[in-house]
Amino acid sequence: MQITSLLAGAALALSLNAAQAAVIVIHADQDATVGDGVSNAANVKHRWIGTNIMGTYFSLFGFDLGSLEGKKVSTVEFSAYHNFTNGDGLIGASFGLGNTWNAATITRYDAIGPVLASNMATQATVNSFQTWKLGKPVTSDGRLTVVLDGEGWNDYEPVLRGLGNSAYLTVTYAEVPEPVSVGLLGLGLAGLAAARRRKRG
Repeated sequence: MQITSLLAGAALALSLNAAQAAVIVIHADQDATVGDGVSNAANVKHRWIGTNIMGTYFSLFGFDLGSLEGKKVSTVEFSAYHNFTNGDGLIGASFGLGNTWNAATITRYDAIGPVLASNMATQATVNSFQTWKLGKPVTSDGRLTVVLDGEGWNDYEPVLRGLGNSAYLTVTYAEVPEPVSVGLLGLGLAGLAAARRRKRG
């Protein structure tokens, strides 16, 4: 009975530890605006989204997810600071797919995934953070790219402007149990089951 109680307690503790969620905030370390006539390396003051007389634009925000190695990520929320509007619009957030960044800016984007969440950008949302709930992230080489695209003419805070309002992720994750711990627990439970069978026999 005592062995049974100990093993049951160990199993409960391990399962609770594995299931317990934690939250971490990761700030964007790179971003870029892509569109008509834009030099990504020089454009450090604005992250434009939408269309005006100069052309049509969308913006990308890059994150290093190295701190999440070995963790099971369940959801991410993306937040960006709305600086300016000259035309209300629905802004959609997606994951960039197969994107490559260098020290200055994005050097290639292969594709943009489907829109996962949308927010209206209006005069009422200027000078505040807007948040898009994106679900499970799609990463490439330990990095995540979030793309904002949409209607109207709106600007979001870039990393290099340095005013403390750069975009960030709120990541919910769970620690993955050590394989050795899981293995030991499995052996213990198997041994308990064998002992019970012998006793019944």
